[in-house]
Amino acid sequence: MRSLKNSLFVLCAVTSLYANAQESKGYLGIGFHTACPQSELKDIKYDNGYGVNVSYLSSRYPSKSMLNVQAGVQLDFANMQSKKFENLELSDPNIIGTATITATNSMYATMGVMRLNWGTDDDKFVPYVNFLIGNRQYNTRQRLELDEISRNPGYQTDTTTRRIVHTSRLHYGAGIGCSYRLNKSFSLESGITYTFGDKGAALPLRNIQQVEGTSQVDFSDYKIVRTDILLLNVGFRIHLFQQYQTPQESTYSSPEAPTSTRYKDVNTPRTNTPTRTTTPRTTPTTSTRSSGSIKTPISTKGAGAVKGGGKG
Repeated sequence: MRSLKNSLFVLCAVTSLYANAQESKGYLGIGFHTACPQSELKDIKYDNGYGVNVSYLSSRYPSKSMLNVQAGVQLDFANMQSKKFENLELSDPNIIGTATITATNSMYATMGVMRLNWGTDDDKFVPYVNFLIGNRQYNTRQRLELDEISRNPGYQTDTTTRRIVHTSRLHYGAGIGCSYRLNKSFSLESGITYTFGDKGAALPLRNIQQVEGTSQVDFSDYKIVRTDILLLNVGFRIHLFQQYQTPQESTYSSPEAPTSTRYKDVNTPRTNTPTRTTTPRTTPTTSTRSSGSIKTPISTKGAGAVKGGGKG
């Protein structure tokens, strides 16, 4: 989250440098939304969530037409709340104290976007319709944390995270909204988006229970349902511009200037005075390159990324 905030700050700072441009060459959107499960996902009381979205849209085509289109991509994320189970005994008798398990639901999507606008860059209010298609994921994760970390210094880690349920499904849908132009660089946006999803596994937090009389948490009560979702979004859009460079002064001489000062005077009779030939002095050049080929410096080979994984 800290890296996301830093990225947003840098993007806003860079965009302000182009405020005097005349025509937008692209649009970067940053929004905040409420995620509301729909259809069968709502029937099993899957949790509502809150999240952020980032999108990029191309320039309008045709740029001066009231009815124009844009293409782009949208990424959205939502945290669908969490549930804690405290004072759980651990199987390792050498660990001092108890532990806490936190179960968290989240959602992530990558969508292609086609936007139909009714308005140009010169209009204050521009209604739009979005058409989306892509992939949406639903995840349930378990985080186990020791309650008395300071009393267990011999263990390598005090927390472990494990993915319990993972569902990735095709989503498609549409949305409507309106943008309001603040200035040459920024617009405000508000809209709603509904996407339809195929059936997949979903685990509401209310279905996660601690087994009576034990320290075990049961994650097995998931459901196979349609994964439709509704997003209520507010945010802003940054207008990106083409950078124009000031032409530099040329150091070349005018094409009308003579290219040579030598001439022949036809009225002056030719004389028999011998012409003295001067041999130009040459200075031997010393090559800075050695006679042999240049050797490449020795460097160590990086270890590279270590890939791994498994079934969550």
